[in-house]
Amino acid sequence: MHIELESQSKYRSGPQVGDDVPLVVPGQIYGVFDGATDARGTMVEGIGTGRLAALTVAQTVAKLALDPGICDLPGTEIVRQLTSDLAARTDPLGLPIPPSTTLAVAIDCGDVWRFMTLGDTGIRLNGTEVLRHEKLIDDVSTVARVAVFKRLQEQQSDPDFLEKSVRRAIFLGFDRAVRDAVLDRAVADQIIAQAITSNGLDDDAESVTTFLNGGIQTQFRLGNATGSPLCFDTMNGTIPQLGHVIDTVRPKNDVQSIEIFSDGYPDLPQIVATSEWEACFHRAEEVDFHKTGPFATVKGSTSDEFFDDRTVLVLSGM
Repeated sequence: MHIELESQSKYRSGPQVGDDVPLVVPGQIYGVFDGATDARGTMVEGIGTGRLAALTVAQTVAKLALDPGICDLPGTEIVRQLTSDLAARTDPLGLPIPPSTTLAVAIDCGDVWRFMTLGDTGIRLNGTEVLRHEKLIDDVSTVARVAVFKRLQEQQSDPDFLEKSVRRAIFLGFDRAVRDAVLDRAVADQIIAQAITSNGLDDDAESVTTFLNGGIQTQFRLGNATGSPLCFDTMNGTIPQLGHVIDTVRPKNDVQSIEIFSDGYPDLPQIVATSEWEACFHRAEEVDFHKTGPFATVKGSTSDEFFDDRTVLVLSGM
């Protein structure tokens, strides 16, 4: 087996690390955990709360992997243990936004591989089959962000200042953007209507309106919740409710390669190799630097930052 790992912080230079945490225990378990960046920039003991969540869950997964019984442990029990350890670490901190993370792991179970994912960190098998759950709420944010970007682009010529202004509007919400005179109310309402229509959410317009007016900083309220199509499962110290956990096995004879990747890669390569993932990433940066076109997402790149942290772990030659 050949193991390759590429992990890049969103910060183009300097010592600051991002929120992705890879895990490699050869012969036992392989994983990637993508902590959710706190929109308020909260830090705990010098690290962001997203990284804190990712580190905590990765540590528990590593401990579980030392027990041969993990291969037979029900997925619900694995999630329960991860949730319990994360809650024990973060609940006493009394943070306004609960630290949260995705997870995607490949567990070596002898004659079979066991794969588990929660969130939008993905696993690709044999360069073709992708195991990943993507969130509708991100589609809503993306439509709104692209619309805000195009609106503010007419007023601001500095691309870095433009991106920071757009991020502030999307992360802190349209109510704040209106108060700060970044958007007027009529424009904000038009963008909300566009996000509703584009995602087929006319029957849930109130949920979308509340979310976009409050911004991504309020998204945590929909994590492991029910009652809205914008709700999603995550690892945040409470039990997932919606069945978004993927837990599946494959015979080893059917698996020639495994790629575990965070959502910092906006496009997937055709060839199984970290160099191809990186080449694909840089092509996307050239084609759509601001992430408002074919690779639209909730953030764009700047001269100081890539649009997100990115990590890919590749197992091949099996």
